Parts: sequence; structure tokens; C-alpha cells
Amino acid sequence: MAPLELVIFTILTAISVVSGSSLSLDHRCRCIPGDACWPSAKQWDRLNSTLQGRLIATSPLARVCHGHDYNQESCNELKTNWDLPETHMYVPGEFDAPYWQTNETCNPFTPINSLCTLGNFASYSINVSKAEDIISGFEFAQVHNVRVVVKNTGHDYLGKSTGKGSLAFWTANLKGSTLIPQYTSKQYKGPALKIGAGMTAGEVYQAAYSLGYRFVGGECPTVGLAGGYSQGGGHSPLQSIYGMGADNVLEWEVVTPTGEHITATPDGPHADLYWALSGGGGGTFGVVLSMTSRIHEDGPVGGANLTIVAADNTQASLDALWEVVDYFHANELGPIVDKGITLTYSLTNVSFGFYAATAPDQTGAYISDALASFTRYLDAAGITYELANTTSASYYEHMDYYFGPMPLGRYPIAQLTGGRLIPRATVLGGDAPRQKLISAFRDITKNGDYYLAFTASNLELASAAGNVNTSRNAVLPTWRSSIFHVITVSPWDLTLPREKFLTRQDELTGTVMPLLEAATPGSGSYLNEANFQQPNWQKEFYGVNYARLSDIKAKVDPLGLMYGRTAVGSDKWAEDAEGRLCRI
Repeated sequence: MAPLELVIFTILTAISVVSGSSLSLDHRCRCIPGDACWPSAKQWDRLNSTLQGRLIATSPLARVCHGHDYNQESCNELKTNWDLPETHMYVPGEFDAPYWQTNETCNPFTPINSLCTLGNFASYSINVSKAEDIISGFEFAQVHNVRVVVKNTGHDYLGKSTGKGSLAFWTANLKGSTLIPQYTSKQYKGPALKIGAGMTAGEVYQAAYSLGYRFVGGECPTVGLAGGYSQGGGHSPLQSIYGMGADNVLEWEVVTPTGEHITATPDGPHADLYWALSGGGGGTFGVVLSMTSRIHEDGPVGGANLTIVAADNTQASLDALWEVVDYFHANELGPIVDKGITLTYSLTNVSFGFYAATAPDQTGAYISDALASFTRYLDAAGITYELANTTSASYYEHMDYYFGPMPLGRYPIAQLTGGRLIPRATVLGGDAPRQKLISAFRDITKNGDYYLAFTASNLELASAAGNVNTSRNAVLPTWRSSIFHVITVSPWDLTLPREKFLTRQDELTGTVMPLLEAATPGSGSYLNEANFQQPNWQKEFYGVNYARLSDIKAKVDPLGLMYGRTAVGSDKWAEDAEGRLCRI
């Protein structure tokens, strides 16, 4: 590999002499279709030839609902399945979050006679199969001044995996896993699993299960674990015992924007890049080909769910429900998570309940015992509830029961989201801070436009067990002192006018999130499940790590080729009115 300085000099020289282009060394904006500098069809064809046919021009799924391509049967089927991640996962250029379908340029719910244009979709995707594909893509983007994004499975609330006129590295087909029975490094000796970047949680859980192990991953089975999930931190039902996804990563195989194909480990020559990739966010430091992570011996997993619904919509019944919510957080949540149980639960304006409690190497009875104090309170208060527990023989079976059916699960994707990390001290440090928080929850959910989803745990248990070394990664430090992460969710009804949800997004930014921030001053937000319009996102998403992350970004991507909204380095760029990415 040529020295970095030579690579950059060669790139800049090439840019300055591109035929038929208006580019210059001080050119401020990336090129988009229609610009004089946009690559010609012949230039794209040459890239496709270099890639041996792996370049794909974006053709939106919803074209079957518009114009000359209209097909009623296909369109109706697409409408039925549009809200499912599997509809978009394995289609290049497609993505989950409806907000980023800018101006509804092509979706199945707009009129048949409306135009189907690319809008905010990537123009082309490279179906990545090897490092050389990525290197060729970066070289092309550098020479032709084209925006670069990364799409794995497309689970992306913040719009990082798409962009007008972009060239997308599509990594979803990098499948496969390899068991390493005895991985050996200064930091760890034990079993590990190397997974391709395109492996989804459901696929990885199945692979680990077949080998007698469990793998730290999230609740949604269709998320790519080596993508933004682990690169952003990665919360998990196993985190109380083993730490977060990023805490378990041993090495990254990655191609940087300068064309270097490297393996980054915590003790090797690329330790800074390892640190940044392990919690500093995806889509900005390089394109990951594979990830190697610790795996853990499998065994029984205790599970449970509990549901409480207000008796009716009277004020008295709703007040009784919120008294339960306050009591639970004041008296029960701390002792439960301190037993190594991770709770995933939800709150609406009329209901409260756990859709899964997870206790590795325990039984359902263990969880019921941990909940006994709470159920006694409910019984004494005359509150009706439903409680059931399970003991699964493996983590895979537990996940299949509570978050399946594997490998796809049942997660709708059309929604607006915000998120906040809630410090343990806010919940357990006295009545005043907790009650302010619960009041915010009630205000947010009161009219039914939003519900709240929680992941609660005690991450200090994993640290105490020696499973986490926080200095080895860039996970937002606030995670370690938080008792839960809460997501504000507003389902997006695709049959209603888009303007309704654009207004709601503004409400989320201007009204909803400030309620949570006021109740948790000095905390932060999980960068993968947050409000993309979050003010001061550098501090909220990255905290004290941002300065070091920015320095690493400048080293591995000196030309700023990789861009994602709210990703490290994105504060040096902004989109103009036409969607063109320009330096600030």
C-alpha cells in the first residue's frame, strides 16, 4: 500500500485533470446528477467493468406503483409489506425510515400518476464481495467527487445510509461465520466468532447456537451486527452480564477511505481505529468487511413478560396506572436489574409492561422471584396484570420466543424516533428527579401519538465481572452510569399525508425531547436510536470522545469522503437545497 501522503497527492492530481468536469482543488460540493461534474455513463460503465459487474443502478421498489411500470398486484403486495424490514434489506438503495424518502419521490402510497424519481436514494450501489470492490469504489468517488455512503441492512433512523447522488457500499451480502475456538490476544483468550458484515442478528444467533454459544446482539433479528449496531455501541438483552456489543469486539476487518485494507485490534498498529469503530458510530471511519467478537458458553435463559392495562379511560384509572409506573421505578427497577436481569419494556398512555425480561443462566422462576415484591404491590393495590415466565434451553430459543420468530422477527419500521439515556441517579436518587422524569413520560404519551420503549440493565455488573474495559472503546461513557435507555416512538402511518409527520418530527425536536433533556441534565443519547435533528449532537451522542474521534476521522479519511448525518466529521458538511453535499 502506498504511503498516505502519496495516495492523497495522486487523488488530488487526478481530480484536477478530470476531463469534462468543472472540478478544481477548491471545489466545495459533491457532484449530483445533472451537474457538469457528474460522471458520464461511460465512466460508470468502466467502474462496473472494474467491479466485474457488481455496480447496480438504483431502481426503486415502488416503481411498480407508478407510471408505465404500474402493476396493481405487485403494488398491493408492496403496500402490505412496506413496513417490514425484510422488504428493504436485500434491495440495493432501499432503506427503512420513511422520513428520508424526501418529497415522497417514489413510494407505494402516492398517486399512480406521480413521478417515480430517485430523490434521496443513492444513485448506484456496489454489491461488495471483497476488499478490492471497496478500494475501487473509493478511488472512483475520490476522482469524480461523488458522495459515499454505506448501506448494510438499511436499519437507519438517522439517514446515514442514503443520500442524493451517492455511491453506496452495499455490504448485506457479506455472509458467513467462522468459529475461532481459542482466540488469543493480550486482552482475551477464549472462543470467538468471526462474522461477515452482512450477517443479521438472527443469522448470528443461529450460528452461535449451533456451536453451543451465545453472541451479544440486539433485540431486532434483522439488524446487521457488524454494521452500525456494534460500531455505535449496541445494547443487548445480555448486556448486564457481558457488556454491550462493542465491548465484545476483538477485531475489525476494514477498508479505510485511503484504500487501506487492515485489521484493527486494541493492541495493534491501528488501535486508534479499533477504538473509534467500537462505539464511535458507523459509516464514517471505513467500510467494515468482518468483525470478530467474543462468544459465550450457552445455557438456560430465564424470561418473563408482564402486562398492565388501565381499567378504562377515566382519570382515576389513568392516575392509578401512573402511580404504578412511579412505584415501579422508585422501588423495583433497581433491585431487578441488580440481579443481572435486563428488562425491555414499554409505556403508552394506557398501558405499561415488559415484553421481555432476560436472565442469562437463570430460570423463569428466578425472574418471578425478582418480581415478587412488585406483584405483591399490584395485588394489594387491586391492579389487574398478566405475568408469565419461561425457561429456555438456549439464548437463541429465548430470543425466538420473545423477539422472533427468527430469523426476521416482527418489527415495523415506519416511525419517528428520539432517545435518551437515563442516569441511575435520576431514577433512584430521590423523589424529585424521578417524579420530574415520570411527569415527562406522561406528558409525552398523553395523546397517544408517542409511546416509549425501554432497555434497562446494570452495566456495572459486566464491568465488575471483568467483561468490559471501557478504555478500549468509544462507547458513550454515559451508558455506564445509566439505568435505562428510552426511545420515543411515533408510528408513521404511510396512508396519511407526509406533512402530518414532518410536523410531528418538528414537535419531537422542539417539545418532546426537551422534556427528557430537562429531566436528565448532563446525560446523553444513544447515537443509533436518536433524533437526527438533535441539537448539539456532538456532545449528546459522543460526549468527551468527540475530539479524539474527530482526530481519528481526519487521519483515516483526510478528504472527508465518508459522510453520514450526525456521524463524526459530518459537522464539516451541509446539504444545500438540492441535496448536494457541500463543505461548510
